Amino acid sequence: MRPTLALLFSIVLGAAAPAPTAVASGLSTLNAMTQCRGTDRPIRKQIRFARGRTTAVIKDTIRLCTSHEYSLRAREGQTMSVHLATGDRTSFTVYTPTDAVGDADGVKDWSGQLPETGQYQIIVATDATAAYTLEVTIR
Repeated sequence: MRPTLALLFSIVLGAAAPAPTAVASGLSTLNAMTQCRGTDRPIRKQIRFARGRTTAVIKDTIRLCTSHEYSLRAREGQTMSVHLATGDRTSFTVYTPTDAVGDADGVKDWSGQLPETGQYQIIVATDATAAYTLEVTIR
């Protein structure tokens, strides 16, 4: 949005216009924001570990204006590690059964000891359509 404002100021003040790529970038961000009116549409998914395995690997594509909400059961004291391989505009947040994990908000890598037993969520969100690989390990 800043490039659009910069263009407006340059017109009003008679200054040099910003580079066309900066304007296009600002407009594409603005278009993405106007396309997704309100919150992202959640797509709920379940993480299932193969028998005898402690790691699940999910390959998927997330579309603009959606979020992928992965659920899994885990116990207090277990260690969970999450890694997201994708572009710069996609990340995840981890939620315990009662709250968000403070240092696992908007990240691509996280590992920590789980504070309670119950249903955990890993929410993958994006500002652009993106392919990704999500790797979750529970020990």
